[in-house]
Amino acid sequence: MRDRYNDAANPSAPWYTIPPTLVVGVEHPCLITKIAKAIDTLGGPSTLEKLVGDKPAYVEANLHLHPGDRNAKPIASFNSKTNNVLLKITLPKRTGRKRKKGSDDAWQHVPEAHASKTILLSDPLDARHLCQSMQDNPNRYVVEPLGTIKQTHRFRRKR
Repeated sequence: MRDRYNDAANPSAPWYTIPPTLVVGVEHPCLITKIAKAIDTLGGPSTLEKLVGDKPAYVEANLHLHPGDRNAKPIASFNSKTNNVLLKITLPKRTGRKRKKGSDDAWQHVPEAHASKTILLSDPLDARHLCQSMQDNPNRYVVEPLGTIKQTHRFRRKR
């Protein structure tokens, strides 16, 4: 939701309104392919409700890498206060075409028939690919702020 656009009269970056939604971040150390299994490693839905409730408490979460194994020790989270913004970036669908070897130029012809696609957590894109795709399509991506991340749970082993 843009408030102001970048144009010739106003050369600054666009401004966005951040909705008042509070988000709790969890930096899970594993590659997530099944959401239900990731929730189980964090202690199940009841534990997540405590973490992301109406008034999220600054408690630690335990990560069980092997939820069924009673001998496996859980990893405690380090709960840190943060002040970040969660963004939803919608990019044009990838066409599967490649650039010429050694060229950083944008693709010349991208058919309009390809619809936009929201990048999900399961998509194998890292920050470099995301930035490159945004540079290739400067007028075709959409940025939408979803909320403010006030606390983040990070899992670190104690030494």
